[in-house]
Amino acid sequence: TPAPPQRCKRPQYATMRAIAALLLLSPKQLLPVSSFAAHQPSTTLISSHLPRFASRLLVYSTNSCASRKMMSSNNNDNNLQGLADIGNNDDSGGHSDMKTWKERIDISIAKSRKIRGSNYVQISTIDYETMEPRCRTVVFRGFMKDLPFGAVEEVLLLGKDKQEESSSSSASGKYTDCVMKMITDLRSNKVSEVASFQTTGKKNGNTVEMVWWFPKSSEQYRIRGKLQFIGDGGPLTNNDDAISSHNDYFVGERKQQWGNLSDMAREQFYWDKPGVPYCSIKGHEQGVPPGGRDEDGKVLPTPDSFLLILLYPTKIDYLKLGENYRQVDEWKWDGDKSQWE
Repeated sequence: TPAPPQRCKRPQYATMRAIAALLLLSPKQLLPVSSFAAHQPSTTLISSHLPRFASRLLVYSTNSCASRKMMSSNNNDNNLQGLADIGNNDDSGGHSDMKTWKERIDISIAKSRKIRGSNYVQISTIDYETMEPRCRTVVFRGFMKDLPFGAVEEVLLLGKDKQEESSSSSASGKYTDCVMKMITDLRSNKVSEVASFQTTGKKNGNTVEMVWWFPKSSEQYRIRGKLQFIGDGGPLTNNDDAISSHNDYFVGERKQQWGNLSDMAREQFYWDKPGVPYCSIKGHEQGVPPGGRDEDGKVLPTPDSFLLILLYPTKIDYLKLGENYRQVDEWKWDGDKSQWE
């Protein structure tokens, strides 16, 4: 009995198997296959039996794989950069607009507004007796509003000819919204440390540096500037003849900040002097008014121990670790052209 004739395999079955094999291949396998196919006529013959959409799929997959490989290569090159390379990239990296530090920090604050502790900053001073650094954490209370530019000149142009270096109203608008607010106790070490330098007549005795780290966006701001303490009579100074012409403004800002504090924060300014051992005797703290309020629940007048801290920035070193980007802004006094550079 003759053997039954063998059935011829239909071309469409081979085509379907070829498509299935292509779909099972990983992107990494597609690239060498396509490269090999460019030099082999047999592969070209098989491709001619594929539907149009299968050919498009092959081209799309290989192109996607090549682009991913190129991106991966670029990322590997970027990862090889060290801290010494930060800020030295030739590529602008999207920073061609060159925002000022104030524009950047406003964005950083908005992104971290809901994170607890995001308004904690560190301020460092120098102990004049030991010449050792002192650093502590304080709470950032916002930027000053409607600050007279003459008050800025009194701090930053101390010892200089204000008439020659006084800036115009345009320069005023570029700086007066940059002054930063904090609070402290008159009896704290930071006040005495700054005062010690000023007593010696050093012009930069009130120069400090603040560090502000934003963990959500991996950004760091190192802010160097002049520190000013605002007390009951206005700015504190060791020079009795140096009376600010803006005392009323400063006293009003201090009073407003006192009213904005929480009850617990106000109580701290009625405690014993900072650094004194705590007394556990019962009734020792009876002199502390609860919440800094009177018997009727009204906020008590601002005590002498409460000081408003103002930081006048002069140089800001900005670093964004995620992009290896560094930017330094410095306030330059140059008459009408005074600005951030």
